[in-house]
Amino acid sequence: MLPPTHHRAARAVVAVVLAVLAGFALPAPARADGPTRLDGQITDKVGALDGREGEVRAALDRLRADGGLQLFVVYVRSFDGTPSEQWADQTATRSDFGRRDAVLAVATHDRSYAYAFDAEFPLTDTQLDVVATVAIEPALSANDWAGAAIAAADGYRAVLAGQAVPSPQIRPGEADPGGGGGASAWIAGALCLLVVAGGVVLVLWLLRRRRQRPPVPAGPSTAELTTRANDLLVELDNDLRASEQELALASGRYGAEATASYTAALESARQDVAEAFRLRMTLDETPGPDEATRRSTLEEIIRRCALADSGLDAESEAFDALRDLEARVEAEMAEQATRQEAVEARIPAASAALDAVRTRYVGPAATGIAGNVDQARRRLEFVTSVTRQATEALAEGDRPRAALAVRAAEEALGQAETLLDAVERARTDLDAAQAGIDTLLAEVESDLAAARATQPGTAALAAAITGAEQALAAVRAAVAGPTTDPLAATARLEEADAALDRELAEIRDAAERAARARALLDQALVAARAEVAAASDFIATRRGAVASHPRALLAQAQQHLARAEALAASNPPAALPEAGRASQLAAEAGRAAQSNVDQWSPPGIGGRGGGGTDVLLGVLLGGILSGGGGGGRPRGWGGGGFRGGGFGGSGSRARRTGGGRF
Repeated sequence: MLPPTHHRAARAVVAVVLAVLAGFALPAPARADGPTRLDGQITDKVGALDGREGEVRAALDRLRADGGLQLFVVYVRSFDGTPSEQWADQTATRSDFGRRDAVLAVATHDRSYAYAFDAEFPLTDTQLDVVATVAIEPALSANDWAGAAIAAADGYRAVLAGQAVPSPQIRPGEADPGGGGGASAWIAGALCLLVVAGGVVLVLWLLRRRRQRPPVPAGPSTAELTTRANDLLVELDNDLRASEQELALASGRYGAEATASYTAALESARQDVAEAFRLRMTLDETPGPDEATRRSTLEEIIRRCALADSGLDAESEAFDALRDLEARVEAEMAEQATRQEAVEARIPAASAALDAVRTRYVGPAATGIAGNVDQARRRLEFVTSVTRQATEALAEGDRPRAALAVRAAEEALGQAETLLDAVERARTDLDAAQAGIDTLLAEVESDLAAARATQPGTAALAAAITGAEQALAAVRAAVAGPTTDPLAATARLEEADAALDRELAEIRDAAERAARARALLDQALVAARAEVAAASDFIATRRGAVASHPRALLAQAQQHLARAEALAASNPPAALPEAGRASQLAAEAGRAAQSNVDQWSPPGIGGRGGGGTDVLLGVLLGGILSGGGGGGRPRGWGGGGFRGGGFGGSGSRARRTGGGRF
């Protein structure tokens, strides 16, 4: 006789059987799906792919590897009465899509489809329409459901590479997959009955054995969490930079009191993002964290980014109302014209400063500004172009379009100023670091003499002496050459001196150690500030091409620099290694960011000038340009339009959508 628990389980299974039998007596309702959160790149609720999921996944993987676009495809029976483009846009929002995520949604019974792209993704509306017309719709019209996804992925990959969109290889399929009804439903029902009957036996057997299987982790995979966390870090870092620039303009015009709530929101978001970057670095620095630790850390990064994002978005509409660009377009354009003239007037001096840096210095701080003057000129050309579009929009009575152009010009002008500031700052910082080399050499020589006089010496002291001797020789050789890297020389001398100080600590009292640290600290802070500023300026002015790792390194460098500055007056010995670590991390951030930019291939750019140059510039700026319309707050328009950075997070970001019937 079965125990009561087993009787309950058996009765539950029998109830399921009866429900299935009753279901066969009724016609199957058409299943409709509302907008949903997507957990993976492929969602097929109607069996449309019919065994071809592997082909679709391979095409999506090629697109992501070659074009940097993560395309999600979803098949449902019906969009539940929601307009197709709205359905796709809401699904993208619920799925927390970033700038390089897109969705292709197909309702097989409705015979309608839609796609949704972030407004800042570097494809124009024309390019999206070509892919839809040439690749997607022919496959859908022939009921080639898997072929439509493959053709979409291959089409987007082609236009991102500047190539023609290939026509799909059609393999017609079922007209209404998942439709059910008729004899096929009874056949399926009979099979279901067999399965359920077998299930009764299986359940009872499992209950008798009373075995418990270990729980399967729910939610996205660790790899998916990693991708999402990295994407969010990049997005939020870009949002912070855009919001900082907007807030600086608003504060200058309306005062600190009127913008206090936005300043507080920005600072709160900045702290959350800084902590998220710190957590991301722990995953790189901790050797082989276990799966549970890695997942919990990634989830906390995502949570922190979400907090920052929602905090910025909460102030976005009020901030836009404060600035009221549409009402102030003419005044803003007049101010921008004056500002543009001032920036253009700085070009000759910045060019001369850049020549001086090239003549005397090497290293990341010097190479990082090598293209700044040219980049500033290109941004000024962009300002001229969008200002002309703003004038045309005003003539047509389209003030929203004119306001968007003004915001885009604002962003580009701010970046042009940052590029030129970076050149002038680099020259000043490198000159200051170079001037301090002799003092550092003398400090290291003094400590080296003290170390040599210490008897008996330890093995660690002997190693420190050897390291200091090598550092002195290398730096002297470097500064004797025609060009040098004073920041690297400073870092090497400080590292050698710190090793000597550690070994000599026992024979020096606290006052002497503090005095020696204070003597080195000023130069260390000069170098750290220079490295941090160089990396920050480089990332800010090329942020569309820089991934999460350089940003995480920079965030850590900024935190170490802040600690060094906070400790400088009260505890120089503790401040000195913080400054050294800030220099090291900032230099790594600069090199990693430069590598990202070098490896980044501008998608769909076929030469110089025209729209292609504008798209390239927009990507480097981090999303000034986009292709126009779509749902959400209007921040762009069709045919290769643009948007400004604006104050806010991802919720204030528009998407471009398209689609139709087939």
